[in-house]
Amino acid sequence: MRARHALELAPGEETVVATHPHPLGLVRPALAAWLTVLVYSALSRVLELTWRPTANPWTALHTFVEWVLLAAALLAAWRFVLAPAWRWLRTRFVLTTSRLALVGPAAANGAVALPLQALHCVRVTRGATEVGAAREGLDRGTVLADFGSLGGLKLAGCPQPARFVRLVREAAAGRGN
Repeated sequence: MRARHALELAPGEETVVATHPHPLGLVRPALAAWLTVLVYSALSRVLELTWRPTANPWTALHTFVEWVLLAAALLAAWRFVLAPAWRWLRTRFVLTTSRLALVGPAAANGAVALPLQALHCVRVTRGATEVGAAREGLDRGTVLADFGSLGGLKLAGCPQPARFVRLVREAAAGRGN
């Protein structure tokens, strides 16, 4: 079974590096999950403590309000937790012997792959620019690759960006660039 957002390699082409964005990209969804649970629990508890009707028409209204709170919590969890985590999980930065690619939902049509022969320059715009400039586990940044008339490729949240840039330059030099 073929993956929907997979980079198909040409004959003789090999993968040099294939990586996900830095795991720090999952901090925001984790905080959103914690906040969603906290707010839902607090509002549900306040509803139970302040208004617990016993008469018939009000109990139905109370149940309806509980369901609305649950639906809002589930919607928030979908929007701010599950969707970003799923997007992170499916996004990959791939460097092959002849192409640099962004694969996953962050790319139009599932994958953007540009040939290394057209590479003009590649650089780190945010994050550590030298290996060892930040702790190895938190070393992340944005890698910009300029392919001239073909456009550019922005790899946001790239782990170890200085090392990735070095690998791209070495692969491009091997392609006669």
